[in-house]
Amino acid sequence: MSSKWLSLEEALTKALDAAKAITDVEQVSIFDAHNRILAQDVVANVDVPPWDNSAMDGYAVNTEELEQTAASKLEVQGVITAGMRADTPLQPGKAFKIMTGAPVPENANAVVMIENTSEIEGAMVINKRPIAQENIRKKANDIARGDTLVKKGTRLHAEHLMLLSSQGKNAVDVIRKLRVGVVATGSELAAPGSARADTQIFESNRVGVSSILQNENVELIDFGIVEDDEISLRKLFTDASSRVDVMVSSGGVSVGDADYVKDIIAELGAIDFWKIAVKPGKPFALGNINNTLFCGLPGNPVSSFVTAKLLVVPIIKKMQGQLDAYMPFSVSATITTTINRRAGRRDFQRATMVKNECGDWEVTPFKSQSSGVMTSITSANCLMVVPEDVSELQVGDKVEVMPLHF
Repeated sequence: MSSKWLSLEEALTKALDAAKAITDVEQVSIFDAHNRILAQDVVANVDVPPWDNSAMDGYAVNTEELEQTAASKLEVQGVITAGMRADTPLQPGKAFKIMTGAPVPENANAVVMIENTSEIEGAMVINKRPIAQENIRKKANDIARGDTLVKKGTRLHAEHLMLLSSQGKNAVDVIRKLRVGVVATGSELAAPGSARADTQIFESNRVGVSSILQNENVELIDFGIVEDDEISLRKLFTDASSRVDVMVSSGGVSVGDADYVKDIIAELGAIDFWKIAVKPGKPFALGNINNTLFCGLPGNPVSSFVTAKLLVVPIIKKMQGQLDAYMPFSVSATITTTINRRAGRRDFQRATMVKNECGDWEVTPFKSQSSGVMTSITSANCLMVVPEDVSELQVGDKVEVMPLHF
């Protein structure tokens, strides 16, 4: 393999260095904030819990008094439900019946679980004595005012939004949506639903790439299909550079006579063409026109699919200002078949992963790994990763697998 080929890590480092995070901020309702990127740290302004409260349904008592009197039968002074507070402190020889979440009354320092009591003629009998502070959640033991709740750059999910809501927040500052353009290039392509010449195939990369990127909650602009024509391509990329933050193109980045995309991007801005030591994939172009980043994917559908996941998605996350790791999620699995191949490129083989009866992951790669076989993606539920330097795998060997959906 040529020394000019980049490892995936080298390509990713170069790509992320070129991907500059946008900084435009907008405020949205927390009901519209799912999957958005937080623009600034959120700090607590409310203690949680706001007061000492009962962790159980039971009876609020004073353990010191119980020790002094050896009493186990107490008069029920009243009932405290969630959303109310006792009007008077706990009196000697008495107990408050209390519900989960209700404020602990003054003079009480423990809650006896209702399962450890019995009630007889308006009095409560303790069957198992509590210790001090038992079943009491202390004020601010979860969140104290001034704590950082969610950090800038966090992709907001349901758990974050519930936390913000518990602080009384109904809106949040987020990074504006990244504007991403998608285009397919090639005179051999026909749009699905249109008439197709007998020398054409129906184009499939735009919908695949768009669907992958929709998971990142971007604003997508579909630029359609553009023929292998210098004038049309130049007009397209000039237009895109004024409308989107990132332009993702498939096709036209190889070395054929009609592969004009690289030259046009270089003319309008700058281009860096890489051969990456991955399979499927290999050709990838990164460039810019003004402030628009350009990503050029291979035209082969499977290669386009894989490189979009491995390189474009991390670029998108970086430009959105996402805080956490950019690499796809992976797990370890045991391979169920023998593989012999030529080493040199990291191979992302289409495969199926299942849990065996012991609860461990097993993975079986498909026999056909041709990058022209789209059904290998639709039938797969993961990509099995074979390292560059590995030429042979035996049944029972451990490999890394990347679930396609989780």
